[in-house]
Parts: sequence; structure tokens; C-alpha cells
Amino acid sequence: MKVVIDQKYFGLFESIGKRIRFSPGEFVFCESDEANEIYLIVKGRVQVYLGTSSGKQTTIEVLKEGRIFGDASFLEHSVRKANIVAITDVELICCRITDLIPILQENSELALLMMRHLTSTCNYLTNTINRLVNYDSIQKVADFLLTETNPNEPVIPYTHSDLAGCLNLNRVTVSRIMEKFKAERTVEYGRGTIRVLKRQKLEELLK
Repeated sequence: MKVVIDQKYFGLFESIGKRIRFSPGEFVFCESDEANEIYLIVKGRVQVYLGTSSGKQTTIEVLKEGRIFGDASFLEHSVRKANIVAITDVELICCRITDLIPILQENSELALLMMRHLTSTCNYLTNTINRLVNYDSIQKVADFLLTETNPNEPVIPYTHSDLAGCLNLNRVTVSRIMEKFKAERTVEYGRGTIRVLKRQKLEELLK
């Protein structure tokens, strides 16, 4: 389960950081940049992706309000391991780890939430590797939809192209799979969103 930072904590981050804005297509940071700051998403969505020398992109995740990124800044002399680009108009709170530590020391509840957030990020990446290595195309799509949604939030703001990028699959292949799921009333989609209707049907594909 993904962990988000509740809005009640946004003021604490802003008290030691600054608000910055990005337009669609603008980079927050790129691979190999120095990792000095951590970011909290106040509004909008960003894409996390890896690039190759040939220009190919593999999307790792799409993050939205309440998510934190830039965790590498917890390590001294670290560099960014991925690219972060704005998908929509984005508003972030940017702060340095050295300024955040005293806040965490004074607020045990927020410190625990941050630890849970970091753990959930590690679990997410482990699950992503397992999906890419061990699943066929249909299972990859099914697992991704299950991971990105839950019974209380069955809708995600993804297009077929977004899915293809996240799963390193051909867009035509993803569209064919999604059409099959839609015909079976397992999902429905339109206008850049996907809704999971039958989680059990997707779960059965992974057994």
C-alpha cells in the first residue's frame, strides 16, 4: 500500500522549505544530478522514469499529491537515480534533509510516516522488478492495475501509453489486453483514466 503525507503536515515541510512550480514537460531533476533536496507534491502529477543512451524511456511510477520523491538525498554525496518530469502543472515543497531532520525529531508521528513512506517505496520497486522479470504481458498489466489501485480508490489517471511506458510493453499490446479486460467487464476506461471493476478477476491471472 502506498503511503501519502497528509495535508496537515504540509505546513511543517513549508516552514523549512520553499514552494516551487513546474509546467507540463519541465524537469524537476535528471539522472546523475546531485541529490541535495527532497520534494513533497502539493498539486499535480510527475513521471519517474529511467533513460538510456539510445533515448528509450522506462517509466517507473507516476506520483501525485502527498507523495514524496528525492529520497536519495537521505544519503550523503548521492546522485539522482531517475528523471522526474512534470505531467501536469505541478506544485512542490522542496526542502533540504538537514533542515527536515529537526522537524522529524520533534514529531514522532511524522517521522514514523516518513519511515513507512520509504519502506513502501522499497516494496514498490521490489514488486516492479518481480513483475518485469517473472510475468507475461497480461500478468504485467493485471499486476500493475492491482498495485496502483485499491478497493477504496479503484481509479487511476493513466492512459494506455502510460501503461505501456511503465511496463516496458508495446502500446498496441497494452491496448489489446485492455480491450480484452474491458470486454470481460474487468475494467473500464476513457478520457485518460482506468477503473478496476473486478479485482478478483485480475488476481486470478497471477496465480
